[in-house]
Amino acid sequence: MANDALDKIQDTAESNKLSVAKAAQTDDLKAKRTESDALIKRYALLGTASGLIPVFGLDVAASTALQTKMIKDLADIYEFDIDDQILRTAITTGVTALVGRVLTAAAGMLAGTISPLKMFVNGATKAAVSGFLTLEVGKLYQSKMELGQNPADITIMSIADHIIAQIKEGKWDASKLSLTNQLGALVKG
Repeated sequence: MANDALDKIQDTAESNKLSVAKAAQTDDLKAKRTESDALIKRYALLGTASGLIPVFGLDVAASTALQTKMIKDLADIYEFDIDDQILRTAITTGVTALVGRVLTAAAGMLAGTISPLKMFVNGATKAAVSGFLTLEVGKLYQSKMELGQNPADITIMSIADHIIAQIKEGKWDASKLSLTNQLGALVKG
């Protein structure tokens, strides 16, 4: 009987320790998530701006640099050391930025609109795609790091799968590519 009472006391003590540890971890995770959400939003805005660079290659390089720096900053928040994997991360984000740029250019050519505003509209579309890709790359890395997964294990295919899933879920709506919606989002942002 005394052993049963002692076991219950020990179980209660362990349960209390676990509850305290979970609460501390949850608060820590909430603080990290708040900090990383703000960081991702800031980089997404910069990614949108990099999409306005009219020189092919320079825009991809700028987007790659922004996304790589964002991932490094996220890794710092979630206490991952990725310094020795930064080249791999840059290559992964570079391919993502290049694919986004090529798809945007192809869509602009297929649009076939002839208008004095065509270059501006195409630039706004490119900026929106660049911002969206930066945002979603950040969200993917954030979610993986919150689960304790090494950010260096994220591949180009996992990024592509994530982007496709976001589009299928309606987080990217092609109708939002209109110039009016683009400017409205900039004003609200």
